[in-house]
Amino acid sequence: MKRPSRPGSLRLGLLLYPGCMPAGLLATADLVRAVNRRAGRAVFELAWLGLNRKPIVTEDGLTLRPRHVLGEFPCDVCLLPGFWAEKEADVETMLGRQAELIEALRQAPTGQALWSYCVGVALAAAAGALDGKAATGTWWFQHLLQRRFARVRWRFPEPLVADRGAVTASGAQGYLPLMTQQLGQWVSPEVMRDVEQVLMLPRPPTAHPAFRPVELMELHSTALRRLLVYAQSVPASELSLTRAAEHCAVSPRTLCRQIEAHTGRSAGAWLRLVKLRQVSDALTTSLAPLKVIGEQLGYLNESSLHRAFKQTTGMTPVHYRQAFGNVKSPQPPRRPVHPLRNKHVSVSTTETP
Repeated sequence: MKRPSRPGSLRLGLLLYPGCMPAGLLATADLVRAVNRRAGRAVFELAWLGLNRKPIVTEDGLTLRPRHVLGEFPCDVCLLPGFWAEKEADVETMLGRQAELIEALRQAPTGQALWSYCVGVALAAAAGALDGKAATGTWWFQHLLQRRFARVRWRFPEPLVADRGAVTASGAQGYLPLMTQQLGQWVSPEVMRDVEQVLMLPRPPTAHPAFRPVELMELHSTALRRLLVYAQSVPASELSLTRAAEHCAVSPRTLCRQIEAHTGRSAGAWLRLVKLRQVSDALTTSLAPLKVIGEQLGYLNESSLHRAFKQTTGMTPVHYRQAFGNVKSPQPPRRPVHPLRNKHVSVSTTETP
């Protein structure tokens, strides 16, 4: 994918066409807005696109009006939704109806990425955007796609495939893994974790109550949310009250008052807690040893980190991982036991008369 049109931002076009299924586009718009708010800056810019600016009636009867014309508005990426299809003939019919759209996609500027999901992958393939590339698609149209678009290196067992600017996902809900995986490349893991917990999970996973003061949803101050993102990006050994105050353009004394007023904790304790929360996330989502986690987050001494973590949570890192972790250690493969070598197995024979 080419570099974003503006430093620090990615222009994402949501492509509308008659009969498209809009749920994925609307969900993506919500997801992008949440990511931008959580990151504290416009990481992504959205643009609703169409072949023209006339209102478009989607599959479920919802009418949407594009704000920009495909080909006239510069985008780094276009997201191509699917459409309703129950049989191969439905796909063939839509490909015929969308000949103008397919041609417009074929004329897309070099370097513009195309992301598609569900049966929208057929439109991307018809435009030649997947020629010579690996891609996936909805499995029940596998034979049609293989037959009609032989130049695509289809990998149907995989739910999500990315290859040189073309990202494809299978299933009507394919936009969800597609967007979370792609958006996650532009923001920190902490941003995506918070967005996924708030928007996608029916109930956030259990976390230790010691980290509640640095939870996104507990921070009602926009300034503190931005400070949280900043603190997460700074190595632990370099994070200081003075540096944090400079980032917020306030005096250290003012920052201390603000943090204590909103969290009930001293500024230094709150900043240390931000980093320890990152340690806890790494412990529960990976099998990396504490030494490696500490080095990645900028801690200079493993023993000091171990001591600080236990003082904060009342648990050692090992016990914390056992209590809250969601990654299991790989089990070594079991060697098959020959039945004749197992003393608990009896073998009986029957003589043939």
